Amino acid sequence: MMSFFLRLCFIAILLAGVLFVVINPQAVQIDTNLNDLNPDKVRDPALQHALDALTDDISQRFMVVVQSDDDKRTEQAARSLQTALNVVPGLHVALDNEMQTAYLPAITPFRFNFLSASQREALTDKTPEQLAAAAQRKLYQLGEGVRLVPFEQDPLGWFSDYLIGMSARLDPSVVVEKRTAAVTSFSVSFTDFPAGMAQQYAVYEQIKAAEQAVSEEFDVSVLHSGMFFFAVDSAQSAKADIQLIAAGSIAGVLVLMLLVFRSLLPLSLALGSIAAGVGAGILASVWVYGSVHVLTIVFGASLIGIVVDYSLHYFYHFLSAAQSPAQPANEKARAGGHDTVLYRAMVLSVITSLVGYGALSLAELTILKKIALFSCAGLAMAWLSVMLLGPLVVRRPIEARQPLLKAVIRSCQHVTARRPRALAIAGLAMAVMSALYLYAGGLQVNDDPRRFFHVSPALLEQEQAVSALTQVYEPGRYLLIRGQQPQQIFDALDRLLSSESVPRDSVSSIADWLPSPEAQKADYALQAKLYSDGGVLDVFARALGLPAESVAPVKAAYVDGAGKVLDFTGLSERVDGLPPLWSAGSGAADNNEIISFALIRKNSDLAAIEKAAAAIPEIDYVNTLGNATLALKSQRETGAILLVIAYGLVGLLLALWYRSAGVIRLLLIPASASLIAVALVLLCGQALNVFHVMALFLVLGLGMDYIIFAREMADKPDTTQQAILLSAVTSLLSFGLLAFSDMPVVQAFGSIILIGNTINFIAAISLFNGEPDKKEKGSHV
Repeated sequence: MMSFFLRLCFIAILLAGVLFVVINPQAVQIDTNLNDLNPDKVRDPALQHALDALTDDISQRFMVVVQSDDDKRTEQAARSLQTALNVVPGLHVALDNEMQTAYLPAITPFRFNFLSASQREALTDKTPEQLAAAAQRKLYQLGEGVRLVPFEQDPLGWFSDYLIGMSARLDPSVVVEKRTAAVTSFSVSFTDFPAGMAQQYAVYEQIKAAEQAVSEEFDVSVLHSGMFFFAVDSAQSAKADIQLIAAGSIAGVLVLMLLVFRSLLPLSLALGSIAAGVGAGILASVWVYGSVHVLTIVFGASLIGIVVDYSLHYFYHFLSAAQSPAQPANEKARAGGHDTVLYRAMVLSVITSLVGYGALSLAELTILKKIALFSCAGLAMAWLSVMLLGPLVVRRPIEARQPLLKAVIRSCQHVTARRPRALAIAGLAMAVMSALYLYAGGLQVNDDPRRFFHVSPALLEQEQAVSALTQVYEPGRYLLIRGQQPQQIFDALDRLLSSESVPRDSVSSIADWLPSPEAQKADYALQAKLYSDGGVLDVFARALGLPAESVAPVKAAYVDGAGKVLDFTGLSERVDGLPPLWSAGSGAADNNEIISFALIRKNSDLAAIEKAAAAIPEIDYVNTLGNATLALKSQRETGAILLVIAYGLVGLLLALWYRSAGVIRLLLIPASASLIAVALVLLCGQALNVFHVMALFLVLGLGMDYIIFAREMADKPDTTQQAILLSAVTSLLSFGLLAFSDMPVVQAFGSIILIGNTINFIAAISLFNGEPDKKEKGSHV
């Protein structure tokens, strides 16, 4: 009755998952965010919020460069391409002066808060009559009479002069167009960033089509640069891996199951467990993270070769029972019971696999956490499907075509198992030699995150060309300024830029857009000399013969502006496209800390800026590549320590389960396999990184799977070894395909498991051939 209830609940959960996907197919989004490959070490919610905003802003913009040997043709081509890209859904190209057009009305209500250094000096040193005379002369001089603000709002022209003077300091990263000789560049932003991989590729194709059409029509060269293109390129590479791994793994499972069992019933359970496992992994990822990362699917596709193991071992247990002369075929299955040995082996197997995959969640790489969640959820659901639905399948006699498998096993054992003790000694010797090789200097590491994924050479060439033409900032380097009050941010910036070693134009910050709150208040107070009764404006009006009431609205506006200060948040709300250089209050649970960013212009003296920043407590110099490399190094080293702990925990579990400390020596098999695998990948030219280390957890988990089944079912070695052979073939097929991926992170993961698991398999079929005398005696090595 309990079995029936559990099966009913399990089927209900499966149906609920299927129904959720059918009703909400849009909920299952494939994520291509490359930031998941970066270490997740930010503990400060406010800082994380600010960094996310800056990263999102960068990732949702891209640069386009049009160049030719003719300036006019280049400009015409740029105009045509801007028009073509503007009609692509979700894209927006800011046209000429759009930023400046929005900036002017945004700050005009606060115009009495802004003065240039020369204007402050004039207000201090000159009389109202002198200032009024200067304003009158400028009014009638053609060369100096340019006005950005109407005479009615700014009769003295002081606000216009301020705007003209500060326009040169505006952040060049958001200037709409930049022209030099026969080169025109402009920025494109996403108003609606495509969520899924398919939508991103569709937008990419439209961008490429527009660029190709303009290039052919005007005979110009069109280049583009941005994280969006790297994400699309990586996603397409990952898509090819997914198709290869999934198709190869499923094909291998189909062929093996049909070839061996010659029945659709065992195949249905195997495929059902695969579908349940992969589906559970996808739904768990959507539930926790809101989407499924494309790299998670790449690694998850290799899970097919593991989850089918449970079906294989389950079937072969009942196959061995059928061959026993002591009882009728499948008698236990018909009775609905589960053999204690099978149950123990299945439980231990899933525990060690979950330990192996679950250890990935201890890493601070978001992608590894996502892989851990996907894999653990998939393994658990696949295991449950076999344990709950398996009894229904084995009600009918299980038959298998065994001669071919026995021949393969005999061939392997003829080479490796003739002298088990010699094989064990040879394996240990190779492991010791591998350890000595690593200790003697063979251990080469590379923690550079740029080596984590494959980049198209053509795309990289374009990125470098665009950077040389348009880049105005040092990539991956910036200043982080913290404070409790806005004035603290400006004061820290002022101290930095007052340093003789840091030129003011070497850093772009919020100070390029707005003065500090205190400076705005001081400038407002200074302008009382202009707009108070009897001030410069009254003198100016009398000189021009203007009635007093004509300038009264300006004086009233000045009075109304008392105490009003424009901050960067308010400016950002009024001007679209400003970089997110300011984050105030969001994400900080315990305080109202303000975080601001300052970008470092290209060709600046980085050492001098870093030294000056180190002397100011509120400012941190950030080198993202350097920090990421150090964090990944820490992850790799921490992963190695956790691997040792994982071996200790598995050893403790085995000792408690078998009530014998001697059984811990079983761990020598995956440990030796791991050392040999690391040495071989290093000899093949791969430098060790965190993905190699994390793969070693799976070498432990998968190796213990084989060893546990080989030991627990040693009384029926023929059928047990066949199950291990089939299990190894499917696993090695999946991870072998990973090893030949174009993506370095996938290749690193797969190569370690391919080598390590091959050694585990050889040990499992070669060292466990005797029948156990007692459970406590451990393995038969």
